[in-house]
Amino acid sequence: MSDAPRMSDRPEGFPGAGSLSWRYLGQWRLLTTIGRAIVLETAHPVVDAGVVEFSTYRKHPWRRIEQTMLSLQRLLYQDEADREREVARLRRLHGHVKGVDAQGRAYSALDPEAQAWVHLTVFDAMVLMCELGGDPLDEERQAELYAEWLLVGLQFGVPADAMPGTVEEFRVWFDETVRDKLTAGQGVEQLLDALGRLPAPAALSFVPEAVWSAGCAAFGAAIRTVVASTLPPSYREQLGERGRVPFGAETMVSLACRTAAVASDLLPTKWVYMPLAATYIAAKREAGRGLRRFGPHDRAAEPAAQLADLFVRILDQTGDGVLSWPDLAALARVFSDRLDLAAVDEEVMYAAFHAWWDELRTTADTDGDGVVDADEYRVLADAAPGAAMAALMVSVAAAVDRDGDGRIDQADYARLLGADAAATQRIAWLHAMDADGDGVVTVEEFADALRESVLGRARSDTLEFVLGRA
Repeated sequence: MSDAPRMSDRPEGFPGAGSLSWRYLGQWRLLTTIGRAIVLETAHPVVDAGVVEFSTYRKHPWRRIEQTMLSLQRLLYQDEADREREVARLRRLHGHVKGVDAQGRAYSALDPEAQAWVHLTVFDAMVLMCELGGDPLDEERQAELYAEWLLVGLQFGVPADAMPGTVEEFRVWFDETVRDKLTAGQGVEQLLDALGRLPAPAALSFVPEAVWSAGCAAFGAAIRTVVASTLPPSYREQLGERGRVPFGAETMVSLACRTAAVASDLLPTKWVYMPLAATYIAAKREAGRGLRRFGPHDRAAEPAAQLADLFVRILDQTGDGVLSWPDLAALARVFSDRLDLAAVDEEVMYAAFHAWWDELRTTADTDGDGVVDADEYRVLADAAPGAAMAALMVSVAAAVDRDGDGRIDQADYARLLGADAAATQRIAWLHAMDADGDGVVTVEEFADALRESVLGRARSDTLEFVLGRA
């Protein structure tokens, strides 16, 4: 590796929507090359030792593959707080994978070199996926994808100095590792054997066992052939007979990969990408449209009509045509119920809504009749928000932020919306409140979005969903 300056240990600029990593990692067609990555990972002596002693893929191969792909998606597509939880989960899991191998050498799944190898074989699989699919990445895009994948590695906890700093250095390191360090050990042997006797996946559990068993040998052999054909030739030689590729197999695999690539260009997102990736990609796209239409500083085309609709459907909870304390008490009750607040927190919520009501009576009830009608509220909405209203929005946002970390993550937001909202909606609506686009919705951003919506200055899908339904 060169002596060029390396990245800091803080993964700033984490790849988000529109990045090459987002584009390629979650595609179903990655399954055409992920087998190569799994075999090469397992061939590393440290990983091989851990696989032999700890892995469950021999009995539950589909579950292991599914969990591997799901974890990769969580590390890339989820919000920062959710990514951090996944990283913590993986490090706890890997922290238990340690011991002494058959040669008497101590090993640990947290070994930096092994971590780097496992992580970067996925980059190699993405590059090969594109190459076999007929849409190869040029030098510039490979370098861009590699830089993004280094940041994902840092997020996961792979030390920066364990990973080659550039894609050129990676290629040298990759070839040297394949040539000098990988082995055809017991873990690889067991993995390849498992591919030859795959049980029926859960989605095909309805297939009679006799029928599945009859076709399993051919199916397993086909998968092993696909995997073997994608392995580096030098490592296939190490595998000997297990790495043998029948004549014409590489051509057939290339044709299948090209077909998958063409299909990926033609099919909708929900069919091209794995479920979690598809959900976040669709949600980010929708959130982007939401920011353009309803961002905190984006006035509606017909603000008067929007405010009138807001007043009738959301603020006037009692339906008597005016705004009074029972209406605001109803809003407090809905938020308290949705968030399942403890008694003391519920009292705080009601007190904050009542303080806003006192402020409304003072500033908006111009005719002194004890209620605020739509015309009076319209005048208020055009003015600067009062201190009590601003404090109320912060109180609501803080109540949503259950763990008190200053940001609203998907778990916090799902608690507010409940199980009624689809995952895509939840992700899109929350991201629409990310005013600075940094991938994190702070309590302040959430409060600002609610305030602008309550004043009729922007539409809020959150308010519509929580408060606008009959």
